[in-house]
Amino acid sequence: MLPAIALAVCLALLATVLVVTRHDPGERPRAAAAATATARSTLEQALSYNYATMTQQIPATQALLTGSFKQEFADTMTKTIVPLAQKDKTVVKARIYEAGVMSQTDGTVTVQAFVNQAKTSDKQKEPSIDQNRVIATMTRVGNRWLVSALKAY
Repeated sequence: MLPAIALAVCLALLATVLVVTRHDPGERPRAAAAATATARSTLEQALSYNYATMTQQIPATQALLTGSFKQEFADTMTKTIVPLAQKDKTVVKARIYEAGVMSQTDGTVTVQAFVNQAKTSDKQKEPSIDQNRVIATMTRVGNRWLVSALKAY
């Protein structure tokens, strides 16, 4: 009787361990795809601006950011980009033409994106295209992916 009880307890413990440690093999690729898709749309919004509406755009873009980068973005836009853009009446439209995962941990995905930015201004009526590369660190906050760092190179 005692060996049967011990066996039942061991089997119950084993079942509990298996349920708790069971890993969904598809979760990592799904997380990477979700973070990359979010990076694409967030970067297009964050790297595009119109001198006439950009002060309203800042809070909307901040909602897609997290951590200290959220305030860093607002400070840079308010103190540097907005005054220059309004002075020259600059409009920039960003398009991500390729993005991919560089690295991934459980709650973070680093995405490299290739960005074209079409820029016009009072001084330049025909758009010029700047080709940039950026690395966005995407951090999972609840069920959302938010940009927690951005580096251009």
